Amino acid sequence: MAGRHTPVMQQHADAKRAHPDAIVFFRLGDFYEMFGEDAIVGAKALDLTLTSRNKGKPDEVPMAGVPHHAAPAYIARLLALGHKVALCEQMADPATVKGIVPREVVRVITPGLVTDHDQLDSDSNNWLCAVELGASIGFSLLDVSTAELRAAEIADAGSLLAELSRAVPREVLFGGDEEQARSLAEAVALVVPRAARRFDVELAESALSEQLGDLAAEAGRFGAPVARAAARALRYVRACNPGVALPFRRFTTYDPQTTLAVDPTAQAHLELVTSVSGSREATLLGVLDRTRTPAGARLLRRRILAPLLDVEGIRRRLDRVELFVVHTRLREDLASALSGVGDLERLSMRAALGEATPRDLGALRDGLGAAARVTLVASSVKEAAEREALGLEEPLDCVEDLRERLAAALVERPPSQLKDGGVFAAGFDAELDELDALRRHGAERMVELEARLREQTNIGTLKVRYTRVFGWYIEVSKGQATRAPSEWRRKQTVASGERYTDDELDDLADRITTAEERHRLRELELFRELVDMARAASERIGRLSERLARWDVAAGLAEVAHRYDYARPAVDDSDRIEIRDGRHPVVERLAARGRFVPNDVVLDLEGERLWLVTGPNMAGKSTLLRQVALTVVMAQLGSYVPARSARIGIVDRVSSRVGASDNLAEGESTFMVEMRETAQILRTATRRSLVILDEIGRGTSTFDGLAIAWAVAEYLDDAVGCRALFATHYHELTKLSESSAHVANYSVSARELADDVVFLHRLVPGAASRSYGVAVAKLAGLPEPVLARARALLQFFERDGAVAAPRGARSAPQLHLFRPNPRSETEREVLDTLGAVEVDRMTGLEALGLLERLRRRLIE
Repeated sequence: MAGRHTPVMQQHADAKRAHPDAIVFFRLGDFYEMFGEDAIVGAKALDLTLTSRNKGKPDEVPMAGVPHHAAPAYIARLLALGHKVALCEQMADPATVKGIVPREVVRVITPGLVTDHDQLDSDSNNWLCAVELGASIGFSLLDVSTAELRAAEIADAGSLLAELSRAVPREVLFGGDEEQARSLAEAVALVVPRAARRFDVELAESALSEQLGDLAAEAGRFGAPVARAAARALRYVRACNPGVALPFRRFTTYDPQTTLAVDPTAQAHLELVTSVSGSREATLLGVLDRTRTPAGARLLRRRILAPLLDVEGIRRRLDRVELFVVHTRLREDLASALSGVGDLERLSMRAALGEATPRDLGALRDGLGAAARVTLVASSVKEAAEREALGLEEPLDCVEDLRERLAAALVERPPSQLKDGGVFAAGFDAELDELDALRRHGAERMVELEARLREQTNIGTLKVRYTRVFGWYIEVSKGQATRAPSEWRRKQTVASGERYTDDELDDLADRITTAEERHRLRELELFRELVDMARAASERIGRLSERLARWDVAAGLAEVAHRYDYARPAVDDSDRIEIRDGRHPVVERLAARGRFVPNDVVLDLEGERLWLVTGPNMAGKSTLLRQVALTVVMAQLGSYVPARSARIGIVDRVSSRVGASDNLAEGESTFMVEMRETAQILRTATRRSLVILDEIGRGTSTFDGLAIAWAVAEYLDDAVGCRALFATHYHELTKLSESSAHVANYSVSARELADDVVFLHRLVPGAASRSYGVAVAKLAGLPEPVLARARALLQFFERDGAVAAPRGARSAPQLHLFRPNPRSETEREVLDTLGAVEVDRMTGLEALGLLERLRRRLIE
């Protein structure tokens, strides 16, 4: 198979051998080609035509390719499918190389290592996660696009899944115990199903300091697993970016125990950053996000998913928000200036990685200019306490030296690619200006030279001309050839006269001929200098971006608080949650203006800490439960809350079992999912947790469901002793309040008018008297014959006690719907049904059908 071992194919074989788990994009001229198995996989994934190299020959090789200029879009599609792509580039201009063009893999792109802004979500981090498994779990998150590296020690697999659900990494590296890793990978696939999962080779102890460098001491403070996880992430990035210095300016180790735990289930139920409908507006993030910068949006998202437990830290954040609530003009001016900042940290990181384009540098210049204006606005604050809240005790470095250099160098709107030219402003570089003039106006320079030579020699027939064969020359007619200066060199004799050249003409001709290439090289040289300058300033830009992001989040939260009448919560270490006129931040925004009914909730560990909430469907029980949990999350992330007032005694965990869902892929029913989630809540809840439960036990039989709900409520009260809200339709459950001083009954009120129900959405003390289920079914549009039958059966159940209650309720026979009953019972059932019918809501056909069914029951 000689064709497979040609020099070019040998280059490809070497690249593939070095990166066997990646699809190699092999540069051939204006195309990236894939060969062999890569071509087969790539053609199928990208819908490309599969061809072959050396077709019909013994050494035929499958081949598929994509145009060089369109490669980013194709690479993005492969990354979305979890593939890695190795870019094997031409390392020299083919026009200047004799023989085979040298090629090397310059970069391996994976889902977790994307830096192209077109492939990134500006509002969230693009995390690569590394997990080190052993006696304890090391956990690290690395975002190449923002130069952030975070690491922590995780207590157990459940906590690991919670951290993964917060971060939603694009890629997860598993190291350590391989059997444990493969088992855990299956659970990870349920939490972050779209993350690419890879099993990394063992990391030698000697490699830790090599990978971590100056970061080793910081990582080591948290134990070997943390250091190994951080080192594994760094090694992976460096292996995928050979020859590139990676300036990770922000390395932080953190303890997950210092943040409010919101497990994956609660995140989904509360719709913190994603909603069931897929609408961003239906999430807490969508309601709170009024940020003007991508870095601010990313910071807000992280805060929503990881609120604080530290009271002083929360109060500092609230102080900053309050400053912007009080100073409306300051907030508006700051927001206006922030709108021009853009994504400074990702732009600076692209420069640090050598990937910046002229347009990126232009955006960096404009962003730094806007940052200077933001700082000027913030500096107008004069009071010491307010300046401290903004962190203005020391001057803020706005990287003015880089901004000035970029402003002087670049045109107003730089091109997207360096090859397009026209990057630098006139007057920035004299050599570049000269070359630009030569390549644009070379012919005019020759005309000027011709006029000057004609004047100097007094030869009226002198001309400066150009041919492809002889290049530029001076032509003089035969009659005046004797007047040619002696320093001229004869170049050619023609019928019309003599052709000469001299040093000045040769120099000008050389400069004109090479002006285009020299101009390109000079632009490249100057551009690299700018990129190097931006690279050197990347750490300073990162610090500036962090400060602006904090201001951005605070100003955005202040805008929401001001516009929607939120209140500053009092956050403390007390045992009390007290919310006056609380509202659901999302529901009230989506409801018609003025239609949301606020409610009070007071949960106290030493008093009423478990509320049993009853009331009809659609009355607002689930909304009430969620709004309390969301109020806690908002308060502890440092936001104002939708209430007239609120006092939040620190909560360490928010646990939720709200809504029904099947896990059909895993063969689990609604009830099994409900029980699993409830079991997790009971295992992890502490005395300082907030638990919200909605309709526990409804997925099984009535008696089983009531028994489970009763036992769960007792356990929360007796064993856990936490603050909790428990919504239920089991009215028998309300008897718990008779045996516990910490259990209280509340209901969401409704009124029945005739056979219709009006929901008042007002929370009142005491249990609900009934559920209004049939009235709700009527609102939903059930046919009148079904409603009539339901009313009759309801009368029977209520009259004869067909459903028994626990703890001493009298026993009654069960009504048998599908086999004959005693004659008297059947007649009474038929009469009850007829008495419940609303004839004016029935069609003639429905009435006849009901009459026939009742007739058959009487004659059976």
